[in-house]
Amino acid sequence: MLQVQDICKTYGAHQALAPVRFFLPPGQCLGVTGGNGSGKSTLLRLLAQVQRPTGGDIRFEGRSVLGDRAFARRSVGYVPQNNDLAEDLTVLRQLKLWQSACGQSGPLDAQILSMLGLEELLPKRISILSGGMQRRVSIAMALLNHPRILVMDEATTGLDQSYCQQLLCWLEEFLRRGGYLIWCSHHPDEIRRLCGSVLTLQDGQPML
Repeated sequence: MLQVQDICKTYGAHQALAPVRFFLPPGQCLGVTGGNGSGKSTLLRLLAQVQRPTGGDIRFEGRSVLGDRAFARRSVGYVPQNNDLAEDLTVLRQLKLWQSACGQSGPLDAQILSMLGLEELLPKRISILSGGMQRRVSIAMALLNHPRILVMDEATTGLDQSYCQQLLCWLEEFLRRGGYLIWCSHHPDEIRRLCGSVLTLQDGQPML
């Protein structure tokens, strides 16, 4: 069980995200929706632990994992809204460095590379890739450490339709295996396909 207890974020006097709470059983997907500036990406950054919340807690299987960087690297895969890649590296070097940072070694998962069409891109520098190609690298980084929790912020933005469908099929299998998915999207068809429940944000406030 993934349990989020009143996590929130403020910057000075500005409340970017009011307290949010939810429970997510294994094998379930929570959809996150809302307009631009509603707090969706803030929430996902807090859940992925790339930012520290102002208050609240994140618990997994009965224990607090907030601030546990080893847990986050080992068990959480995150696709940010904007690709965060080192443009001077090759795709292979970027993926291998991230794999090492997650405490893993050995060959990259061939199934994931094939699903995202990355085999031919491995020797290429990230700086010369299109936005859609870079998106595929970002997704691979989230999946390669075989996380139990996936936090994905508009992951299909910029993807060719064929890759979108392959990713959605992969995620459905991930959920069948008992994974946890937080899925932010502007596409209602994706929300309907993947999500068992939906959290809508407006001006940083969760809407009931």
